[in-house]
Amino acid sequence: MGFLSKLFGGGSSEPVKEQTLFEKIGGEAAVDAAVDIFYRKVLADDTVNHFFETVDMEKQAVKQKAFLTMAFGGPNNYTGEDMRKGHAHLVEKGLNSSHFDAIMGHLGATLTELNVPGDLIAEAAAIAESTRADVLAGYTDEEKAAMGGEKSLFDKIGGAAAVDAAVDIFYRKVLADDRINKFFEGVDMEKQAVKQKAFLTMAFGGPHNYTGEDMRKGHAHLVERGLNDSHFDAVMENLGATLTELNVPGDLIAEAAAIAESTRNDVLGR
Repeated sequence: MGFLSKLFGGGSSEPVKEQTLFEKIGGEAAVDAAVDIFYRKVLADDTVNHFFETVDMEKQAVKQKAFLTMAFGGPNNYTGEDMRKGHAHLVEKGLNSSHFDAIMGHLGATLTELNVPGDLIAEAAAIAESTRADVLAGYTDEEKAAMGGEKSLFDKIGGAAAVDAAVDIFYRKVLADDRINKFFEGVDMEKQAVKQKAFLTMAFGGPHNYTGEDMRKGHAHLVERGLNDSHFDAVMENLGATLTELNVPGDLIAEAAAIAESTRNDVLGR
């Protein structure tokens, strides 16, 4: 009876189990190889490798292998934090969409190097892309309060009024500086000031109302016109002079400078 039922299309009615992405790309061995190649690429990329300074990369690789195994449908042995909590400290250090894009690029290049078929790379990319909002969300207000109520730099320097005054003084200095004022020819400075105030408010840890382009895209046309490190240094100099003029304490000027410095590679398209 078993033979006849098979011959005439009978037998088990159980559906064939579709393979997970984890299985399709080659299982544990493929994930292990992918993570090792991926981090080699990431650590060689100056646009993102500063986020991994002081990180124990062996432990990081183990966590990443467990996470990708779970995300790709394999055995769930991941015990790390969720995406938002696990990356909130990096958002505080300036992690943004341009950095996420760079990571996505390295993931795609890694899977291509491993000869993973294009449709599976697209499937993996879609899974990774689905984490973008959580990865870039940062700490909640409640979490910030629970961390000891430490004030953001935005609050420390005096909030919106201080940022507004700083931007106005900053652009007055920039437009008087022949090293860099050429980059602002033809720019609507009122609109530019509004965007800069929103950006600095966000960068200094204040209310996030910035809707402009990320640093890389927003400055690409200036890089085409010759924007380089010497110009970035001049802008940093004018920022420091502005905060000094506003009697901002030296430790807070250093904190602001560190935040501004963290954008250098993106601003210069590196």
